[in-house]
Amino acid sequence: MPLLPIALIALSQTSGASPSPLTISSKVIQGVRPLAFAASPDGSKMAMTLEDNSVRIMDIGSRTTIRTLVGHPQPAYAVAWSSDGTYIATGDESARIFIWNALTGVKVRTLMGHIRGIQKLSFNNSRSLLMSDGNDDVINVWNVTSGKKVGTILGKGLNEYGATFAPKTDNILVGLLSGTGGARTYRMTPEGPKFVNFLTYTNPTSQPHGVFDVCYSPDAKRAVTAGNDGHAIVWDTFSYKKIGILSGHDDFVRRVAYSPNGKVIATSSNDRTVRLWDASSLKQIGEIADESGISSPLAFTADGKYLVSVNVEDFLQVNSLTPAQGGKMAPAGKVKPVVKKWHRKH
Repeated sequence: MPLLPIALIALSQTSGASPSPLTISSKVIQGVRPLAFAASPDGSKMAMTLEDNSVRIMDIGSRTTIRTLVGHPQPAYAVAWSSDGTYIATGDESARIFIWNALTGVKVRTLMGHIRGIQKLSFNNSRSLLMSDGNDDVINVWNVTSGKKVGTILGKGLNEYGATFAPKTDNILVGLLSGTGGARTYRMTPEGPKFVNFLTYTNPTSQPHGVFDVCYSPDAKRAVTAGNDGHAIVWDTFSYKKIGILSGHDDFVRRVAYSPNGKVIATSSNDRTVRLWDASSLKQIGEIADESGISSPLAFTADGKYLVSVNVEDFLQVNSLTPAQGGKMAPAGKVKPVVKKWHRKH
């Protein structure tokens, strides 16, 4: 497919020693219109759901299609790839969730339990569980092997967005767009998700930080929420305290992603930009213009060489990063042993 080059953008670091000065080279792949992305746990493979209802697995490095999955009756706006590489899950506007064998492309399971479309999917680290966040403001947790529902989080009048399992644990983070906004944390127990705490922030104009999307850092010690107040907030996941604010977007911040090495945070907004931030100093270190006007989906490849997005014409954009932001995050202390607390009463 033809590639349209975009000028190189040199991004100098604002402060701190990490990451190094970053250069982005962007190319657009015409004719490919993604709705959502999920990276393979290794290399440069990416699963993407497309406007034509299909799911494409592509090697972003070589820009080649590995496999196309078909079967959704309506477009799928949610996709997740399990951490062991075995499964890809996709959820569409008809509220159907398909689980696919990532190696063979065979559909192994269909899950039905929502009454409206699916907007987010997340596997837990052991890929024994799959969480689905629906536009019906219901979050369901499924046993991947049996296909049975093993937990539910009800919005109860609040708009729930971006439900995500933490790396390494079965902690859960859920964004809230309405009410007081912010996010809620849960942990998964044999009886289902159990509420733990709130993450709330009210900006200086007294507007609650309503949340469209959430993500964890690779070590699960931090989380980021993308807000309708034009900010993304970085949180300490142990103390539930706000660490800082990513400020610079001119409209809703709808998507957020951490690089595999934990050094860069990417955000996308309705202001048609994707912005890159130093995860240590929380300073902006780059901007990609002319992105989707309804906010681009985002994902880093596991090798950290690429950030994929959607441009203003809704075509796939491959943003090459130099230096690459792959590799494991440096140890930052032990993760909370929440599994050991499963049988405590609350």
